[in-house]
Amino acid sequence: MYVGGTGIVYWPHDPPLRSESHEADAILVDTATVPGTGFSASTANDRGLGPLESRIGQVTHHIMLENFVVFTTDSNKIFCYQADFPLPVIDPPEPIEITAFYPTSPTEPFAIRDLQGSFRSFAIFTSSGGVLLGSRALIDAVCSGTYDPTATGDPSYPHPRIIPALQNNQITSIAFGDHHFQALRLDGTIFAYGADPQNCGALGLGFVDGTGPLRGLLANGGFSADGTLGRNVGRQVWFDPTMHLWLAEMKEKAGMEGEAKARGNLVLPGRGDEHRRRQHPPAVRATGDWFERKGAEWEDGIKRAGEMGSFFVLKAAAAGWHSAALVLVDDEMVEKVRQKHVRSVTPREEEGEAKKAAEDDGHGGTWEDIDAPWDQLSKAFWGLAGWLMQIGRRFLGLSQREQAAVVADEGNASEGEEKVDVVRYTWSDEPFPRLRMDDGEVMPGEIELMD
Repeated sequence: MYVGGTGIVYWPHDPPLRSESHEADAILVDTATVPGTGFSASTANDRGLGPLESRIGQVTHHIMLENFVVFTTDSNKIFCYQADFPLPVIDPPEPIEITAFYPTSPTEPFAIRDLQGSFRSFAIFTSSGGVLLGSRALIDAVCSGTYDPTATGDPSYPHPRIIPALQNNQITSIAFGDHHFQALRLDGTIFAYGADPQNCGALGLGFVDGTGPLRGLLANGGFSADGTLGRNVGRQVWFDPTMHLWLAEMKEKAGMEGEAKARGNLVLPGRGDEHRRRQHPPAVRATGDWFERKGAEWEDGIKRAGEMGSFFVLKAAAAGWHSAALVLVDDEMVEKVRQKHVRSVTPREEEGEAKKAAEDDGHGGTWEDIDAPWDQLSKAFWGLAGWLMQIGRRFLGLSQREQAAVVADEGNASEGEEKVDVVRYTWSDEPFPRLRMDDGEVMPGEIELMD
């Protein structure tokens, strides 16, 4: 915490408590102060200004990371300080300036607007709209004196990270987790970056063994089933349940339909023979980009320019392997957007369409692929798992709640109005996309390439 006239004050994460008061709610802890951070323009004339305070200036922002304090000053400088405790009484260490974020040209403007971060990551926001990301590895290199600004050949070297999509894109805040972060834009949308450890859903993009690959999630192929996006790839987090239904139906097409199955084998992590066990990264990237573009058009025709969307994120948070958001929901717009993507048909129409599809297929019945023995065993396993999950849901009363919701919806139908038992969406007749990948190759299939 910052105390005016004193400086940045910190204490150990598990401080020894001492009591020097008879009041029951008074708790005192021993603290330490970062040297040279006590300068304040309002009190500058009341006491002399030391050489360290003169070099540092007045603190404008500060954050506490893992074992380090990072702070900025009114002279647009960035410092770090190792939060040792207790500090030596004689000659305590001084803050170290982090020059790695400064422009290489002295004439290039550089003004710090904000500093945010947690755990092992932080971000510098500049007044020109730039967002520069730093890490604990960068701080360690600076403090040890081993940081080399000329080491540009190694992408893993801990230079400040500049993600093009974050620059001049109205980013207002970044919430950091252990291996991911959420970037919040001024228009109320958030974008996820990084990794999803052990398939826990930290990114908010679905799971590796679910619809996550359609958003660009790549499984690492190990037992932990970690998922990751590309190094500088971000995906918008969607809150509209209709969009998630769209993803689920598209995933089902990729896994079951004959013509699309070859493309699905490239995108979805398989449980079958060896050639299906790994995703094809170019296919996953192309698929993620395609769904991202289509998702950006989801509210077109409903949302006017400059208007807030159906789901407006007020605040994003992240910690560890988790993410959260405070979202303002416009129920009226949500329904309008849903109606844009919904087509309702009666059972008779559905029966006619199924018959026509069978005739178009060249025979009067239906057909299906015969899976390999391993795939049949895999489906049997997951079918058993689904049955066990249903038993658990019934035990928790969830199935009854869902049934009650269905009954309530049916009861809201107007008297005399024909009940629609089958709801189909505008994408129901659309195939799983066939795309050109970034390696120049084209996904297999018989349908035309999609944009």
